[in-house]
Amino acid sequence: MTPLQIVFIVGFVWAIVLTVWALVAVTIGEVSPLLALITYVYEGFEFTAKGILVGAGWAFADGFVSGFVIAYLFKVLTV
Repeated sequence: MTPLQIVFIVGFVWAIVLTVWALVAVTIGEVSPLLALITYVYEGFEFTAKGILVGAGWAFADGFVSGFVIAYLFKVLTV
């Protein structure tokens, strides 16, 4: 697996997880403390349709950067 694939997979997975997590929170009407913290960190992330899409964008960007760090560490540690 190339580092670029790892970067996109981590970004995509985190965006999907956050979107589903937010939709479940909206459906049941109760937000977990960790999800509330994430809404504070990701600017524009709210429990509306637009806000969830903004949050998914932030989650992809966050996952992209995290995936880069993971791929870099994996490459350095396996050489």
